Amino acid sequence: VIQAVFFGICVLTDLSSLLTKGNDSQEQERQLKKLISLRDWVMAVLAFPVGVFVVTLFWSIYIYDRELVYPKVLDNFIPAWLNHGMVSKVMQTLPCINKSVRHRFP
Repeated sequence: VIQAVFFGICVLTDLSSLLTKGNDSQEQERQLKKLISLRDWVMAVLAFPVGVFVVTLFWSIYIYDRELVYPKVLDNFIPAWLNHGMVSKVMQTLPCINKSVRHRFP
């Protein structure tokens, strides 16, 4: 849910940036800066730390005792490569998102 909210804020920020480009309205510029600040705050305080924590915790428990987080029964429905992709893709994309969010809007 946190990731979905964060990505929604990113889309809203990008759309607002595109729609206000070329306008000299002080109010729109102020609102855009607030939205950018909110997006950066959500990334720094919620999305990145929680994403890293979930991935690290999942794989730590998986190594310790797989049955606690991903029982073998699920292998019949979800292949191992898909599980790995669902859990690890978050960890792979978070640093890229963090870098683009920080440097996209000075």
